[in-house]
Amino acid sequence: MARGAGKFKTKRGGGRNFSRAMGIDRDASSFPGGRDPRKKNADGDDDDDDDDSEEDSEEDEDEDEEDEEEESGKEEEGKPELTREQRRELKKKQVQAKQAAKDGEEDEEDEDLINPNHVQKKLTISDLNEPRQLTRREREQKEKKEADERYWKLHVQGKTDQAKSDLGRLAKIRAEREAAAAKRQAEAEAKAKEIQAKKETQLNRKR
Repeated sequence: MARGAGKFKTKRGGGRNFSRAMGIDRDASSFPGGRDPRKKNADGDDDDDDDDSEEDSEEDEDEDEEDEEEESGKEEEGKPELTREQRRELKKKQVQAKQAAKDGEEDEEDEDLINPNHVQKKLTISDLNEPRQLTRREREQKEKKEADERYWKLHVQGKTDQAKSDLGRLAKIRAEREAAAAKRQAEAEAKAKEIQAKKETQLNRKR
């Protein structure tokens, strides 16, 4: 037997030894995952509160939309129903307004293409009192109308080439008609004289 072997005997069990580094913290205690179940439950309650608040906000939005739809429906019900002629007239006016807006945009595009460096100046209060400047198409229509009026005024006075030509043709037709009338008159007179001469000849024979 070895020397000193029976002096130290192996002991089973014994008291528990704790490490100093493993301290118990109130916020992060020795629970699995380092979190307190009570704190976890509190966090879960907060999440539930957030979900409830989101659901409440969505329900409020839905109620607001339903209120707006009801109000719009009431407004439409309050409006008088238009007849077919009124609807047709309203649609015609809308089409004319769109066409006018489209023409104005085309005129502006044409001006920009002609002068790409053109910069539109800002309107001031004094500019509002000035007469509105006509677009290119409106100017052309106005000039054409004025030219037509001047032409017809001269035409009535017989100063245009067409008027002179028309007057010459009318004079020729008038002369032809007068000649034809004179010829018919002469023929009628000659026929009347002939009839009168025949009557006188017959009377002389009876005598």
